[in-house]
Amino acid sequence: MSPPPDAAIGAALLRVAAEASVPSVALRDAGLIDAVPELAALAATPQDPQWHPEGDVLVHSLGAADLAARLADELGTAPERRRLLVLGALLHDVGKPATTREREGRITSLGHAEHGGALVRELGARLTWPESLIEPLAALVETHMAHVSVQGEPSRRAVRRLRTRLEAAGTTLADWAVVVRCDGDARGATARPDASLPWLRIAAELG
Repeated sequence: MSPPPDAAIGAALLRVAAEASVPSVALRDAGLIDAVPELAALAATPQDPQWHPEGDVLVHSLGAADLAARLADELGTAPERRRLLVLGALLHDVGKPATTREREGRITSLGHAEHGGALVRELGARLTWPESLIEPLAALVETHMAHVSVQGEPSRRAVRRLRTRLEAAGTTLADWAVVVRCDGDARGATARPDASLPWLRIAAELG
């Protein structure tokens, strides 16, 4: 049987993100992982077990998507925002297949966030997603590692700059925080305290 056209695949992904209580199950049941090369590639991409004992990038990404769906439902999030959060969590590491290398015995993926943003724009256009979703989603993917570049507390300037960038793309620091939290929690045994919390606290102080 020939695969469904891209628009149908895109619509199915949007439904899963907006409605499925467990996106990982819904995606597999609908055959959507194999239907989207960018998702299928995640299964063939290893991660450093020190940081990601849960497994390959697909295992991690599906876990993050499930966490985002659960959190969105707990918060009573509207379907449109739920769609953005679940896709942000699902696709946050979509840039890893092209950037993953073994360096000095360690598996790294330098620049995967930035590359992932470009892939999201290409993917969204191919799947005929609305621009009102593509740009916010790309911004969340591009910036989901922003907290890693800061040692200790982020500066007010760093928080203001990130918030401005996200808002210009049509999303928010709160949406970014959900993706960051789900990314961290999906690491299983190596999960650490929510890295987004200091950024949210400083943003609240900025008003």
